[in-house]
Amino acid sequence: MTGIGPVEPYEPDDTLSPAPAATPDVMTAGAANPRTLRERWAVLPPWGRHAALAAVAAGTVTALALALRPTPTAPTLSPWPSQVTYLHYKGHDATPDSYRFLIRVQEGKPVTISQLTLPFAEFRTTTAPRLPLTVKAHDPASITVRIRIRECPHPPRRIDLPHLDLVIRNDRAQQQHSFLFGGTFPTDLARQLHAACARSAAPASPSGQPAALTHR
Repeated sequence: MTGIGPVEPYEPDDTLSPAPAATPDVMTAGAANPRTLRERWAVLPPWGRHAALAAVAAGTVTALALALRPTPTAPTLSPWPSQVTYLHYKGHDATPDSYRFLIRVQEGKPVTISQLTLPFAEFRTTTAPRLPLTVKAHDPASITVRIRIRECPHPPRRIDLPHLDLVIRNDRAQQQHSFLFGGTFPTDLARQLHAACARSAAPASPSGQPAALTHR
């Protein structure tokens, strides 16, 4: 070692703070305050153990009940009634002014028909059976529509594509829907109108009303 001057001895400064006391050993402190489940269970009194076991059992039962409870699902609605309801013309019934139809529901909940009309001022419609009529899916129902002529149009009306207006409903909604017909129904209806109005041009009956027209 090289240097200048004598080596002075080191003396600690008395003004410095005393060294902190030694901290107790962690394991020693842990013995007085156990932290493991086994140690805590060992120091519990009997009533404390019973209470802990009851709490654990209740929590387990609640968790199992929640896990096994079925999840509620939203109800599935049927399609719109106009999408699954069909009306088929089947020809005349017993009289020339009675027309037979078949109502068919393709799928879903039952459909109820609450109103059926032929939307022309000179016609009046009634049904048998009377409405409302409920039809189930895959179980068609027959209905007879009686069409009376109130008055004869001038000039005579040409009925090419007649339609029936129905008010129908199911669990999804209520709708007003028009069923347009081609085929034999327009021909049969035009024939009825022509025959009734041709007879109404004849001399009046003793009652003063045309013989072919009814007013009810």
